[in-house]
Amino acid sequence: MNKTMLVTSLFVKGCLLGNSVMAAEDAGEQRELLASLSKDSLPGVERSLLQYAQNGDNNAQLALAKIYESENSHNPNLMLEWYKKSAISGNAEAQFQLGLLYIDGEVPDGDWDTGLYWVEMAAAQGHERAKIVYESLENEYYSIGC
Repeated sequence: MNKTMLVTSLFVKGCLLGNSVMAAEDAGEQRELLASLSKDSLPGVERSLLQYAQNGDNNAQLALAKIYESENSHNPNLMLEWYKKSAISGNAEAQFQLGLLYIDGEVPDGDWDTGLYWVEMAAAQGHERAKIVYESLENEYYSIGC
């Protein structure tokens, strides 16, 4: 199976499992696959996902955001666009990642409050890492008097 098909299969597996990304045990494998894709194979993966993403599939939107975040296809504008679309449609992982981008200052004209909001949205959906980060950020936020 070629890498394009493997990444697309991993995406479909995540959709079938109903996860906002992929199964937790596949997260490392997903990152490795995205990092190992050559620039030649990325268009095939993008085409495979784009149709779903444009039809509102928030898992496909998240997968595209991660592709555009990867070293082989780094495109901050498209990354942010797809994270936002996925987050707005309720994808907890996208909400968490978008929140971190705002908090880390990676979003032009972004602010800490918006980042905290997105992390809180993910935490409210039961996203475990978001719960931990939100609690920590909320404590920090109120300790500095915001």
